[in-house]
Amino acid sequence: LDQMAGALKGQRGYIIEVHGFSPGQGQVAIRNSQKMADSVVRYLVLTHNIPVYRIYVMSMGNAAATGEEKRSSGARVEVSVLKNDLVTAAQR
Repeated sequence: LDQMAGALKGQRGYIIEVHGFSPGQGQVAIRNSQKMADSVVRYLVLTHNIPVYRIYVMSMGNAAATGEEKRSSGARVEVSVLKNDLVTAAQR
């Protein structure tokens, strides 16, 4: 997270997606995954001064794992950076 957030200093035109996953079923899994995702968001906002409006959070609960994720049955948070290169091109 530190490396990703450090590269975003002074950048514009990006959105950070945070997806939380947790084992379990129903509302309990969704609440747990939401808490984990919120912790990542809190860290990014407080430690790295990432504007909260640039972060999109989704709690997935116990979503089906595919491929390499099947080996890991525990809780996880996935973070993705989406960048709009048109904004960068327009600034030049």
